[in-house]
Amino acid sequence: MTIRIEKRKPCGAVRGRWRADVLGFDEWGDWFAVHDGGVLLLPLADPWAAWFAADGSVRVDVATQVTAAAPVSSFVDLDLDVERDADGTVHALDREDFLQRSPSYPSVWVDLAWAAWHEVQTDVSGFAEPFGTAPDRWLAEAATRTPVSLPVPA
Repeated sequence: MTIRIEKRKPCGAVRGRWRADVLGFDEWGDWFAVHDGGVLLLPLADPWAAWFAADGSVRVDVATQVTAAAPVSSFVDLDLDVERDADGTVHALDREDFLQRSPSYPSVWVDLAWAAWHEVQTDVSGFAEPFGTAPDRWLAEAATRTPVSLPVPA
C-alpha cells in the first residue's frame, strides 16, 4: 500500500510532499520505504519523524505528533533536527533557525520541541531504540522492494 506523507511548516504550508510504500508497523510506529533505499519511521506518539539509511546514518526531524488520516500522514516540522553519521558522530542542528522562528510558534510547540530535541539527541547518541537495531528489519525489507517514494504533484 502507498500513502502520501506531508511535512508541513508551522504556518501550515507544505514543506515536502511525497508518496511512500508502507512496509509495516511495530511498537515504534509505522515504517515506510523511501526512494534512496532507506526507511522512514513515523512514531505512534513521539514528536519527531526519523529517516534511516542503509549505511547506519539517521536524521530526525523534531515535529508535532504525526497525524494519520489515510491516505495522508502529516506532521509539522519544528526546525530542530538531530543527525547521526554512519561513523556514529551526532550533530544537533538548526538551533539558530528555531530560536529565530519560535517566537511565532504556539508556546506548547516550543516546549515540546526543546524537550524532544534533547531527548532525541540522547537516544540517537546512545543508540537507544528505535535508533539502534530496530530499523534493520525494515531496511532489509525496503531493499527488496522497488521504491515508490516520488514527489507528489502540487
